[in-house]
Amino acid sequence: MSFRRYEILLPIRYNDGTLIEEIKFTQTRRELEAQSGALITHPGLFEGTWSHQDQTFRDQSLRLIVDAEATPETRGFFTRFKETLKARFRQIDVWIVSYEIEVH
Repeated sequence: MSFRRYEILLPIRYNDGTLIEEIKFTQTRRELEAQSGALITHPGLFEGTWSHQDQTFRDQSLRLIVDAEATPETRGFFTRFKETLKARFRQIDVWIVSYEIEVH
């Protein structure tokens, strides 16, 4: 059986600088746990900058990690979930990366 790790960066503030409500993070964690049965949250915040249409944004983000079976269904879930997260967190984009992992 092969597995993929999905890492999701969620900003703690909307693009206008206001804090995102904790309920949105709780809802997101519950949905990911329901999908995969497990979830890792990284303590601390990640800081980064990015540009869009000549505007620079500075973010502090939480990192969520999900290890899941590498199936077309799982990939489809994360493709759809990205759109959910963009709407929920009112973001231009949400960064989700995945890569193959070997579990021993």
